[in-house]
Formats: sequence, structure tokens, C-alpha cells
Amino acid sequence: MGRVNGTLVALVVCGLVAAGCGSSSSSSNSAVSKCKNAAKSISNSQARSVAEQACTSAAKAETQITNAVSTAAKSATNAVTNAGQSTKSAAKQACLSAAQNAPAGNIRDQAVAGCNQIK
Repeated sequence: MGRVNGTLVALVVCGLVAAGCGSSSSSSNSAVSKCKNAAKSISNSQARSVAEQACTSAAKAETQITNAVSTAAKSATNAVTNAGQSTKSAAKQACLSAAQNAPAGNIRDQAVAGCNQIK
């Protein structure tokens, strides 16, 4: 009987956790709530406790995954922004160097002014 209960608990836990997996963030709270509600309906207190813990663990894991994805997206955005700024800075420096090779006077001044427009 103990082996049957253990197998049943494992199956119930897997089913409850699966209910929360693969859901979009907008439905994740609903999936976790459904998982917890289903766990509450288990009559065996030990099995119910295991199932409730599984629901909580699934919710925590989902939050950690969401946070990791958000951090990765921010890092990628920052990298692109920094790369863009570095490219502009290099272009401005190259432009100013070339402008210095222009003959002194109005032409050089206009070239430098044009280079300084690169922000």
C-alpha cells in the first residue's frame, strides 16, 4: 500500500507541476493557482503537502527563469547600445583626423564642424 501511495503521489505531483509549465507569464499565476487548488483536494495530508511544495517550487523556478531572461535582455540591449556608441565615437575620431588633413581655414573648420555633429 505504501508503494502505491508513493507512486500515486509522484504522479499527482508531476501532473500538478506540469500544469504550471510552458505557460506564458500572463497565465502563470493562474497555472500556479490551479496547481495549488488541485493540491488542496488531495485527501492524504502527506501527499497534499508534497504536491503543495511542488507547486511552490514550480512558481519559484518560473520567477527565476523570468528574471534571468529579463537580465539577459537588458544585458543584450546595453551591449548593443554600447557598441553603437563606440562605433559613433570611432567614426567621429576618424572624421576629425581626416578633417585635420584638410587645408587650414574655412574648409577645415566646416569639416570639423561636420564631424562634431556626430553624437
